[in-house]
Amino acid sequence: MKPPVVKLECLACGNVEYRMSRRPIGDLALGECSRCGGDMAVVAMEMPLQLSEVGAIVGEHFDVSDFAVTGERMEFEVSSADTKTSFRGLLRAIQPKGYLAALREQEGELRLLVAKRPPAGRENVLVNIALLLATIGATFGAGYFVIFDRYTMYASLFSAAIMLMLGAHELGHKISAWRHGIEATMPYFIPGPNILGTFGAFIKIKSPIPTKEALVEMGASGPIFGFLVALPITFVGLTLSRPDPEAAPLLVTPLIFAALQLLAFGHVPVGIKLNPLAFAGWVIMVITMLNLLPAGQLDGGHVARGLLGKEGHYRLSRLLGFALLISGLFYIEFPLWIWGLLILILFRGYHMGALDDVSILSGRQKLLAVAAFAIFLLCIPLPLGVRPIVT
Repeated sequence: MKPPVVKLECLACGNVEYRMSRRPIGDLALGECSRCGGDMAVVAMEMPLQLSEVGAIVGEHFDVSDFAVTGERMEFEVSSADTKTSFRGLLRAIQPKGYLAALREQEGELRLLVAKRPPAGRENVLVNIALLLATIGATFGAGYFVIFDRYTMYASLFSAAIMLMLGAHELGHKISAWRHGIEATMPYFIPGPNILGTFGAFIKIKSPIPTKEALVEMGASGPIFGFLVALPITFVGLTLSRPDPEAAPLLVTPLIFAALQLLAFGHVPVGIKLNPLAFAGWVIMVITMLNLLPAGQLDGGHVARGLLGKEGHYRLSRLLGFALLISGLFYIEFPLWIWGLLILILFRGYHMGALDDVSILSGRQKLLAVAAFAIFLLCIPLPLGVRPIVT
């Protein structure tokens, strides 16, 4: 049995909407226009083609109690005993027809939003290859001209190590995207005119993240992969390094870096002449800690958004931003206050979250979140007064 559908038109702005209703033609819906708040009149009793097609699919996966159509946007009030399974099935059925769906909870009710899927941009892999080669050259140049005083072997080791660890990080993201059916580009490596020769790397997400589980996994997988590759490289580099009391101390020492020094030397030296592999590992560990800050669109922010929800993630982002900003008053050696300022400026709005922002996380994703948090703690810099000396 088809549900009763009426077509309403706003008397003020002409906005057209379709709703589930048995109102007769000519009846007025006072102040119910979603665009201007004006009065709407029932002008016909008909169902638009897209609602007929999409509504049938939605009805196969959810119990529908109400719906409304405005332009290309369809909103359904739904219920399900297993929202996770229902939404995944709906998404698989609706995406080939050019639609996307999002599940939200509003005022205790489940709202399913359906709209036309925007076309994904085309990717030119030659750009990725060109940036990869440029970043290899830039990191080698930074090692050769800036860090290692024209020592070719050390510059090559540094470039290879930093590129391998960055690549492992992006590979983690790419594998997670593939696992969850998310369209994503190949990695973009970014060369930079700085002491490292790079500003890092990223992959561009070309389709919405479907579930909170996918969101947590996307955020956690990159840092986990990069960290696991960095651990053995850093330890090997430390075994090839040597403590030097006359060397200037490191700026900061991540906890795990100090632990690896204990394994390599039996103590944490105040000064150390770092092998290029150890220096590259130190850099990646510091960057990993910053990237896992549970704020905004950082990898740690994705994990926090999946765990805490929209409001919890927003409050944590603002709190963390102000805390890091205030830290500059007490700890000036390592400029965390700059990150606090960037968080407050760049991440002022809400994180979009996943399409299914309602279903609970599985145990596997919770374990990934715990692993990401553990890596964050392991990479937190200790104020041991350590500054990298490379030779």
